[in-house]
Amino acid sequence: MESTENTEEEKPTVSNDSTDNGAETAAEEQQMDFSTEIMSVTEMEQSPDSSPGLNEESTQEGEIPNMEGLQTTDMEACFPPDFDKFWKVVEDNPQDFTGWVYLLQYVEQENHLPAARKAFDRFFTHYPYCYGYWKKYADLEKRHDNVKQSDEVYRRGLQAIPLSVDLWIHYINFLKETLDPADPETSSTIRGAYEHAVLAAGTDFRSDRLWEMYINWEDEQGNLREVTSIYDRILGIPTQLYSHHFQRFKEHIQNNLPRDFLTTEQFVQLRRELAAANGHSGEEAQPGDDLPSGTEDITDPAKLITEIENMRHRIIEIHQEIFNHNEHEVSKRWTFEEAIKRPYFHVKPLEKIQLKNWKEYLEFEIENGTHERVVVLFERCVISCALYEDFWIKYAKYMENHSIEGVRHVYSRACTIHLPKKPMVHMLWAAFEEQQGNIDEARRILKTFEECILGLAMIRLRRVSLERRHGNMEEAEHLLEEAVRNAKSITEASFYAIKLARHLFKVQKNLPKARKVLSEAIEIDKENTKLYLNLLEMEYSGDLRQNEENILSCFDKAVHGALSIKMRITFSQRKVEFLEDFGSDVNKLLDAYDEHQALLKEQDSLKRRAENGSEEPDEKKMLTDDPSLASAQMMDGDMQVNQAAYNYNAWYQYNYQNAWNYGQYYHPT
Repeated sequence: MESTENTEEEKPTVSNDSTDNGAETAAEEQQMDFSTEIMSVTEMEQSPDSSPGLNEESTQEGEIPNMEGLQTTDMEACFPPDFDKFWKVVEDNPQDFTGWVYLLQYVEQENHLPAARKAFDRFFTHYPYCYGYWKKYADLEKRHDNVKQSDEVYRRGLQAIPLSVDLWIHYINFLKETLDPADPETSSTIRGAYEHAVLAAGTDFRSDRLWEMYINWEDEQGNLREVTSIYDRILGIPTQLYSHHFQRFKEHIQNNLPRDFLTTEQFVQLRRELAAANGHSGEEAQPGDDLPSGTEDITDPAKLITEIENMRHRIIEIHQEIFNHNEHEVSKRWTFEEAIKRPYFHVKPLEKIQLKNWKEYLEFEIENGTHERVVVLFERCVISCALYEDFWIKYAKYMENHSIEGVRHVYSRACTIHLPKKPMVHMLWAAFEEQQGNIDEARRILKTFEECILGLAMIRLRRVSLERRHGNMEEAEHLLEEAVRNAKSITEASFYAIKLARHLFKVQKNLPKARKVLSEAIEIDKENTKLYLNLLEMEYSGDLRQNEENILSCFDKAVHGALSIKMRITFSQRKVEFLEDFGSDVNKLLDAYDEHQALLKEQDSLKRRAENGSEEPDEKKMLTDDPSLASAQMMDGDMQVNQAAYNYNAWYQYNYQNAWNYGQYYHPT
């Protein structure tokens, strides 16, 4: 079935897919140079520094002219009474698609052109794939007799969605209605528009209406040779109505004379071929003679009829081979194409089966298709799946093997228009630019996104790592200090404090400054186990004998702090372990053990109270809530030990009934 136009305002549609990278002669036939985005991507392989545009004053998809600047304050004061109410909704939340629908309906209903321009122009900066609204906008301008502005709206729309078969058809009909039939340039202008249309959208599986419209128009003009030329192209393109085109082609051949639908060169070549096949010398068309000698009429009516039929048969035979190959290509893609239920853009989520079909179709085309067909399929996909970053990322990754500018183009469209709030695609874009040596551009991408979406740790840390990789240690430190200051919660501040301390210690080798950062963080967030663990890790990394006092100070902060009894016991046990393995004073070891025993008794007391129903044991509360409990068992270096390995209470009871009961060696006096 052919693709149909969707005119519902709640469901603006966009036809997808397709482009051909040849036929540059169309640009010479008319002044308007519709260099589509899909063509831009494929052409960038040959010309990385060029990115063809619509016109000299035309813009890329992400640079749609902002007509708001043309509006004056006085003009806005004359806007319809409820305009501000609808405008505020989308101004506050540009992702509110329903709000946009109501706003655009309202300005259309009011038929207020300045208000409509402001609304439509802002809308398309967020949703350029809504083909139906480009048509509405162009019709609105036309109703106000602004033919030039209507033409410009169509051009902008076709640049934003060059794969929209429906929009191309509407634009060409618009040209037919508005151009002067008496103007000798009109035919070439319309033909040029058709050429740009089939170059941009002609390989869409559902582009049959466009091709048939082109063929019918040339037929009406009496250009039978042009009709043949168009059939030569469409018969090699896998489309939904491929068989229908072949049937119409055969009718075209049977109903017209070969010398009328073939060029002179084609006619002479075919006549020579048939003459050679029949064993004739072909004296009328010897290779050394001028071509016109090969176009002479055959005077014998019977021979003439025979030649005509032979020519027709041979032409159909040649195209039958093309058709058979094309039919095979269609059959390989038919299942995928039939499974595409929503080829246009919409903000509503796609069904999982639809997403799965797109993924499998892309994998198939990457493995079996040409680069051009892969790019076209990706372009179709990112219309239907514009709000799914996985497909944009897959597209960019594919283009990395073909075109650097193509990758940049894909990332730019995804990040600046369709996915302004998706972090992963922005991070990948920044990483790509960093790979290319564009460090300032990578900085700009990350900074711009962070300004748009505040408080994302992954973006701030990526900015820090970017500066670190390129030797800007002071800027990396500044970014982390700023994150600590601007944190919205104590937990967030502690998170960044740990990152800052590790940067200072591991990268800048500044242990005193790192210690100061964590100590200050502990004063604010006394119950954060990770702060103590990271401080211990840093202290353990130095000379343990020289750094003993700092390590013990850190243990004391944890043991005497506001942590749960369970965590205090863990740190107390670690303190005993440290003094046993590295301590220089046995008195400190004995004091640490006594302190540890006191904590164990306190824990037992809390358990008994809980059993009596007075309160819940502290360690039970912490068992599932504090992930740091597990991390306490996984310290770096010498702290990577199993708790049971240093269970001093059990170890010292091995030979003694009462562990460390010094009184048993002294008789009472």
